Amino acid sequence: MRVIFKQIKGNSGIDVWSNNLSAELVNFGVISSVKYYPLYDAFCPYLLHLTNIHDEPHTITHSNISCGFPFKNDNPLVVTEHHIMYDPMYSNYLSQRQKIYYQLIKKYEEKSLKVADIVTCVSKYTQQRLEKILGYTDSKVIYNGIDENLFSPRTVDKSHYNIDSNKKVLLFVGNLSKRKGSDLLPQIMKKLDDDYLLIATSGLRNYHADSYNNIRTLGKININDLVNIYNLCDIFIFPSRLEGFGLAIAEAMSCGKPVVTTNCSSMPELIIDGKGGFLCEKDNINDFSSNIKLIAEDDDLKNKMGLYNRRRILDKFTLERMAREYLKLYESI
Repeated sequence: MRVIFKQIKGNSGIDVWSNNLSAELVNFGVISSVKYYPLYDAFCPYLLHLTNIHDEPHTITHSNISCGFPFKNDNPLVVTEHHIMYDPMYSNYLSQRQKIYYQLIKKYEEKSLKVADIVTCVSKYTQQRLEKILGYTDSKVIYNGIDENLFSPRTVDKSHYNIDSNKKVLLFVGNLSKRKGSDLLPQIMKKLDDDYLLIATSGLRNYHADSYNNIRTLGKININDLVNIYNLCDIFIFPSRLEGFGLAIAEAMSCGKPVVTTNCSSMPELIIDGKGGFLCEKDNINDFSSNIKLIAEDDDLKNKMGLYNRRRILDKFTLERMAREYLKLYESI
């Protein structure tokens, strides 16, 4: 079997997903590769159909739903919906430019739905919204998978990162966007005292993070440091307003960490409230801060939640499991 992933390069979680799935399929004997196209092709992907002339026969093409339609030829086409950015539930958090752009993406996704042989969604929430908004009822849910051997519990000395061992360390991993709720982080930390330290992998200058003594921004870090940072934190916090799946949440869970996140979109499919962490009301700063304190002040609860999350990843969200499900899907075409 031969599979090629054709994606617009976005430097996002979708890139990580494509690379990981392709590499894992190779372990199952599949001839798999990833082909990336420049970001500007996302605005007008029609000419991408010219790349099909280089395809090997009997090759399955797998693409993001927003750019899948130009890749359709005599070979099977699989497209995946990762998250629906034009969801009306999210419109209040978009600029006018973003609204215009995402309506364009909506038209491209409608084209992909008409020509794809198989459509997959990365969560039940995404599947439900695809049906509600675009009326498509024949998609299949395959949850994203985590490399549980890479993202695994390990002992990390806080002093290696110049962090006081007595600090209660919170972590946020994600880009600087209202969708991810990064604008709420300074407000949450204002509710917490200096016993807490928030580490964020995205710059928060626009939200005056420099004026807070309990926020440290790292910017981009390599994968080994990312795993270390997951492991040295006490609690992973993620006040996102919309996730198609929640890759960063799953990575933190795989490292055995409790999670405080939002009770919306796909997050409840990952975090079981009261067992793996807490689900908070969207945009409710007090809800987030109080639940963070509840876990941070109870080591037994913190450890139990972390162990629960690690087991949950091993049971439902491994990279191997995801690859097996996609392989079965490819074989059905």
